[in-house]
Amino acid sequence: MSGYRASFEPAHKGTLVTISSANHRSSFLALDLSGTGAPRSWAGSGDSESEAFIMGRLAGLASLADKGGVDLITLGSTFRLGSGRRRDDWLDGALAASRLGRHTSNLTVAASVPLGVTDVAHVASAVASVHKATAGRAAWQVEGGSRPLSARAVEGVIGALAAPRVSRRTGRDVSTRAAQVVVTVREPLDLELAAARADVARIRVATLDEAVAARAAIRQAAADWGRDADEIRVLVDVRTVLGADDEGARARADLLAILDDESESGTDTSLLAFVGTSAGLAELWQEWVAAGAADGFTVIPASVPTDVLAVVTELVGELTARGLRGAVERQAPVAPRKRVAAAHGARRRVAVGV
Repeated sequence: MSGYRASFEPAHKGTLVTISSANHRSSFLALDLSGTGAPRSWAGSGDSESEAFIMGRLAGLASLADKGGVDLITLGSTFRLGSGRRRDDWLDGALAASRLGRHTSNLTVAASVPLGVTDVAHVASAVASVHKATAGRAAWQVEGGSRPLSARAVEGVIGALAAPRVSRRTGRDVSTRAAQVVVTVREPLDLELAAARADVARIRVATLDEAVAARAAIRQAAADWGRDADEIRVLVDVRTVLGADDEGARARADLLAILDDESESGTDTSLLAFVGTSAGLAELWQEWVAAGAADGFTVIPASVPTDVLAVVTELVGELTARGLRGAVERQAPVAPRKRVAAAHGARRRVAVGV
């Protein structure tokens, strides 16, 4: 954590943030659709129909999620369209997210555009393109973990996204609300970044106690930065296998485990996994929110479209019945002006030599 502290110096210290339940506001529902991309076996196939198939499936799922009340969908750095025609396939998430603007009208679309592959200007340009295509509903998902993040590079992208835009034709300010920032928290450095910059922080934990500790740490660090801790939505990643009953869900989970073994994709023991009914997941959701462990969850469907359909048609209703979500309420991760102000304030604390 010291590396990021050396790069970003918090404005305030000593303010203690208590662990609080998130029941005072609607619980946040995100859906990670990275798994809808092309499998690795398609890489380099050059099949011209692959991209159309992947994009068509993704568009249908995104439209379903949008109409069903999902707040955020994410496309991670592993998402690929599968055509194999472009060398810059790391832009596939942003390209797909831009196209989803035609198929959604409410939810926020987050795409990972990785730093380190290209320069800051290209990353900011890609995110800005998604923001324009979605009519101001884009988010940049920042993925750190094993890849070191440059404080200056992250700040450069966020600064470019928040900068005023003036029409060349009229000279008028045509700025819209800045794109949101989603940070996946895997390492201590990611936690500091989330506290300083994020609208949404995604945490990967396996137990309730781990989640309580992680959310408390993020909120405390945000307060150290002079931010209102409630500006950040802390979401727990959960891989789900949903069924009509527990027995059916377990049987499907066993089948998926066999398929995972055949594809040599290992099980991530650090990731919360749930196998059961939508009602059972809603009960777990309510327990974790009440305990101050999360402001919501990012559902990672074990299979599509089965689990996505269950989220929209069953889980949303179960959450609403428990008072965790409003029947028609829609919300952005945080009020745009607050996030822009926080980013401007934090920019003044960036060390020049990072």
